[in-house]
Amino acid sequence: MTRLSLTETSNSLAQTNPAQLNIQPPQQCTYEQINQIFNEQNQQVKTIQEARDILGESAQALTDGQVCDLVNEIQYLVDTWLEEYEQKVFDGKTLKEILQVNL
Repeated sequence: MTRLSLTETSNSLAQTNPAQLNIQPPQQCTYEQINQIFNEQNQQVKTIQEARDILGESAQALTDGQVCDLVNEIQYLVDTWLEEYEQKVFDGKTLKEILQVNL
C-alpha cells in the first residue's frame, strides 16, 4: 500500500492541468448559468415581440403572458396538423418515424 504525504499530493495536483480534471471555476459556472437565463429571457421577449408584430393591433390589448400562451397554442396546432398530414401521406407514419430521427 502506497501512502502519499500531503506535500506529495499537493505537488501532484499542482502539476495537473486543470483542463484534464475538467473542473471549472465556480464563477465560470455561475456566469454560464446567468448567461443562459438571460439568453432564454431574450429569446422569449423576441418571440413575444415577433408575435405582436404578426398579430398587429389585435395583440396590443393582450398581456405578454396571453401572447405567449397564444403562440404556444398555435404551435401545438401546427405540430398536430403537420403530424396528421404526414401520417396520411406516409401510410400512418410521420416523417420523423420514416427517417428514424431522434429529435
